[in-house]
Amino acid sequence: MYYLVAAIWCVVAVVLAWAWRHRPEKLRAVFRQFLRNGRVFVGVVPMALLAAGFLSPLVPGDVVARWLGESAGMTGIMIAMLAGWCLPVPPVIFFPIIAVLLKAGAGLPQMTALIAAWNVFALHRTLAMELPLMGRYFVTLRLLSSLALPPLAGLLAIPVARAFGLS
Repeated sequence: MYYLVAAIWCVVAVVLAWAWRHRPEKLRAVFRQFLRNGRVFVGVVPMALLAAGFLSPLVPGDVVARWLGESAGMTGIMIAMLAGWCLPVPPVIFFPIIAVLLKAGAGLPQMTALIAAWNVFALHRTLAMELPLMGRYFVTLRLLSSLALPPLAGLLAIPVARAFGLS
């Protein structure tokens, strides 16, 4: 795991060095934009993580383990997929919720399916933005063609985690 993180930071360093050498004006613009957007990020993320920390003792671990634990199997994956469809929260709140559920006993396949469903379907985003802009035909086609993605992601989570030594 640490090797992967180190490799990502090495790639970032190489890209930054290349940009600094070949396009320093673009690099300055990137850093200015980072500082502008970073203020919001630095203000919101710690509060969301703090809220997740307070939420953690309130989540009943036995219920989470029964319905979303690894022993829940395919039923848990389908429940997680339905939950992912319906959670109308931004990423800064969503991922701390996932961390709380994992700590409470949720399984890796179930949380993988939940994250995939939240990313692919997001009912709040689909109804509010996609449907009015793209129309019923396109939204139906997109939803039906990607229906298998969350369960497939959940089923593949364990073998992929084992292959990369993450479980």
